[in-house]
Amino acid sequence: MSFSFLHSIESNIALFSEALEGTNLVPEQHFVRNDLLQKVTELGYIDADIGAEIERAILECARGVDLLLVTCSTLSPIADRLMVEGAPVLRTDRLLADDVFKKAMSNPGRSDIAILVTAPSTMEATGGLFKTCRDVLGAESIGVETILLPEVWDIFLAGDLEGYKKACVTALDTFLENDDKYTHVGVGQVSIAPSLAYCKSPRAQKVMSALSATRAYLLSHYR
Repeated sequence: MSFSFLHSIESNIALFSEALEGTNLVPEQHFVRNDLLQKVTELGYIDADIGAEIERAILECARGVDLLLVTCSTLSPIADRLMVEGAPVLRTDRLLADDVFKKAMSNPGRSDIAILVTAPSTMEATGGLFKTCRDVLGAESIGVETILLPEVWDIFLAGDLEGYKKACVTALDTFLENDDKYTHVGVGQVSIAPSLAYCKSPRAQKVMSALSATRAYLLSHYR
């Protein structure tokens, strides 16, 4: 079984490669289309023209493999539609959503989920995904909220990746130390995940990401 990744950020290649270390899982290719993310970010939403361009990119990258994993939540609404239409496409944050809800549903008490993001352009797509998963799983009693970590994304857009990581650490610690009503926390963007290792809050160890969810999925389906 063959698979490839479609990223919108170059740095995600290293993150997913590291996530698959120690396995025999090797993607055919890592595609990067940062231009698509930039266009959506500048416009603030996906219009018909950008949507068509994203669709062409996904279908082209999916050609010749059994599965294309789309790692950018901003591009994922188009991936969702193509998956429904039968294309071999799966968004990695959907794997995260499945993982988070399985854990929340096994919780004996009340569960509330927080999904943290840094990019305003992904708020709607991420929120819609988790609410859809909740409905599909019949988990209406579980609260779910998508939360924007403030004053972080502009640092990333400026190309300061080290500054972005530090800003994520600060924002994550602030959230984890001051808002304990959520029983389960996930990061909706893979770019946030590396910062968890540098957080002071002990709760950071339990925050879930698409990296571990993708590794688990591929091990169970492609080994």
